[in-house]
Amino acid sequence: MIKKCRFAAVLALSAMMSTAALARAQAADLLTTVSNTHVLTIGTSNDAPLSYVDSKTKGALGALPDLLRAALTRMGVKADLKIVAMPFSSLIPALNAGRIDMIGDAMYATAAREKIISFTDATFYNPESLDVAKGNPLKLHQLSDLCGHSAGTYEGTTYVDQLRRASKACPAGTSIDVHLYPTIQNVFADLSAGRLNAAVVDSSLSAYALKQNPALSFELVADYVPADKKGSACAFGVAKGNDAFVAAFNKAYAAMLSDGTAAQIFTQWGLTPTSFFLSL
Repeated sequence: MIKKCRFAAVLALSAMMSTAALARAQAADLLTTVSNTHVLTIGTSNDAPLSYVDSKTKGALGALPDLLRAALTRMGVKADLKIVAMPFSSLIPALNAGRIDMIGDAMYATAAREKIISFTDATFYNPESLDVAKGNPLKLHQLSDLCGHSAGTYEGTTYVDQLRRASKACPAGTSIDVHLYPTIQNVFADLSAGRLNAAVVDSSLSAYALKQNPALSFELVADYVPADKKGSACAFGVAKGNDAFVAAFNKAYAAMLSDGTAAQIFTQWGLTPTSFFLSL
């Protein structure tokens, strides 16, 4: 009986190892796999307008799925996108476990993450934005211009510290009147109503809010220089060993940036001015 149990355990272990080896083999050749299966499964933390699940069709919606579809076409790959929603912290574990083929979300391509997974070239930048009244009547272009004015953001973000540091750097006798709100929607409401001179908030959410509600009376400052725009570079993530897929995608996406296709997709999703998101 003991020998049978041991034999069964060995068979089970062998089966697990075979499954793991198969998963690694598939992950190592994602370009060929997707070309053969015609399905690419992406993971998302489900945030509009970047990447989210359609509540009706359960399909993939957003600027990033649209970018990916256009790139796949240029790569000569016919594939449907299957999207799986999960917490942001689950995306990398799900990728390395083989539950998804790609991270199709706004993930910063950091050095720490690149030790675990591979990234494509940057697809876009998602730093903070400086939002002001339409027409920018106060001529506010950088955080230093906010000295003597009111500015708001939402609690729990790094933008709070940015505003406070900028306020401390103001000339003697002036400061930034910093207002904190529980949500970004509260910030938008006061900015649009004229109760705030400016806001420092998430750029993609700002642009999408204006797309959804043109009645909001504010705009993103096009020439604002974020604190660390290069560090906010987002990219698609794939499992290690997918160099062929990454190279093919990078070539296709470079062409999309060059001919305006990427900008057109971002415009359709309200992510404007597109230069703010697509270039340093």
